[in-house]
This record gives sequence, C-alpha cells and structure tokens, in this order.
Amino acid sequence: MTTDILNTINNISEPFDIVTPANSTTKKGLWRKGVLVQIQGGVWSMEARLTADDLNMGANQIPGFATLGKKRLLDPKYKNQFLNIVGKARAAAERLGFGFVLTGSYFVPFGNFDRLKEVIDKQQVVFDGMVDRFIAGYTERRAEFLEKYSDHWDKLDPYYPSPEYVRSKFSMKAIYYVASMSGTVSGEEGADDMYLQWAMDSMNGLRSEAREVADTIRKSVVEGNLDGRTMRRVQTLIDRLENMDMLEDVSLRNAALALANDATSANADALTKVATDVDMDAVRAILLD
Repeated sequence: MTTDILNTINNISEPFDIVTPANSTTKKGLWRKGVLVQIQGGVWSMEARLTADDLNMGANQIPGFATLGKKRLLDPKYKNQFLNIVGKARAAAERLGFGFVLTGSYFVPFGNFDRLKEVIDKQQVVFDGMVDRFIAGYTERRAEFLEKYSDHWDKLDPYYPSPEYVRSKFSMKAIYYVASMSGTVSGEEGADDMYLQWAMDSMNGLRSEAREVADTIRKSVVEGNLDGRTMRRVQTLIDRLENMDMLEDVSLRNAALALANDATSANADALTKVATDVDMDAVRAILLD
C-alpha cells in the first residue's frame, strides 16, 4: 500500500527532501510512516487601497497615528466562498493528519492519504468551477456593486482589474512532500529534537483523545444513558488509532477494541490506563531506527 501511495505522489509532484541533520535517522524512522501535505490557496482580495481622496480629505489631514486601509470592490461574501473551500481542504488535512512544525503543513499517515486526497481533489474541482463562474459573472457583479454605491462611482470604478488579471489571482493546489530515504542536508543542531517533540505532542494528543472517550463511556455507563451516538466515538477513536498512531501501540488499540465490544466501566478504566502520555525517550526509541 505504501508503495502505491508513493507512486501516486511521485506522479503529482517531485519528491522533496525534508531538512534534517546530517546522518540523522529521524528521516528513516518518521518518514516511512506518512507524507507532508501543504494546501496552498490564493484568492483575489476584492479590495483596493483606500486613499485620503476617497474620504474627501487631503493627505496632510491624515494624523500620523492613523493608517488608511482598504476599500471593497465587491461584496465580501464572494471572497468568503472561495476561502471556505480552501478551509474545508485544510480542515480535512488537520482531521486526517497532524499539524506539522512547518507552518501550513500537515503530516498525514499513509493510512489516511487516500481519504485526504479524495477530499482535496473534490474541493479542487469545486474551487476551479467556482472561479469559472465568478469570472463569467464578474462584469455583472461589478455593475451591481457600483450601482449600490453609485454616489462613490468615481472612487471605485477605476480600480477594477481586468477579468484576466482577476483569474490569475485565484489558485488552489496541494503539494505532497516525500522525504528521500537517501541522504541528508543540514547540520543544524536540535532538528531531531524538534521533530521528536512534534511527534510526541501529536501522539499524546491521540492518547488524550482516548482518555476523553474512556471518560465519556464511563460516565454514560454510570448514568445509564449509553447510546449509539456515544459508542460512535469509540469507533472513531479506533479508526484514528489504526490510521494515525505512529507508535503503532497494539495495547492501546486493543483496549479501544475491547471497549467497543463491551462498553463497561472496567474496560473504560483499562483504556485510560494504557493511554497515558509517552515521553520523548519512548518516541525516540520507536521512531528512530
């Protein structure tokens, strides 16, 4: 399965070497478990710079402590529609992976890669289609906005760019980074610890989720209101552990399975017991070969 995923990624973009210290083993241990995904989104601001003249003021009338902002050229709802699509793709990456130390990137375990790519591909189609419709109706929307603010026509009309320029300001794409298993690049000290700290925090986040699920089941059993909706939280936890637990903790997954098969306080206690946080030494021993 991992080979198929890597082949898919290689067909999407060129592999990218993650910067780690020379002779580091972090790359081999960590990067055999997933890939980095960065979802880039660009949207036309639909704004122009506000000038003193727009406010019927002279430049010298703007006090030194004030900075002029922007003026809208279209209703902000159009911009928000595009941002929402990019946001859905990023939310899926956060749900199916872990926010990575590189801003705007997500580490996605191989077990969730296909699911995430399906979501991203779907949102990409929606985004591209919305751009086409937006450009097709651009002149009409521009006329509607100018009509709404007809008293300020001369302060708005000159600032609308051409449809071709507007189209160029919209973009959405996902970049998949694959760490090379061969070589190395940087001698920066502390990089191993940075990656391990991130891995430890990510894994302990999953273990915290497990404890929360155990607490919820335990409380429901005691109060006698255990239902299917509550039990679905256990199934969700099992799915996340199966696809996202880089530590591959069999005891943790088995405890979750036992709770799903028999929702008792004793099994909830057993899950809580094995879901204790791990320290960096434990993560280092497992993730560094």
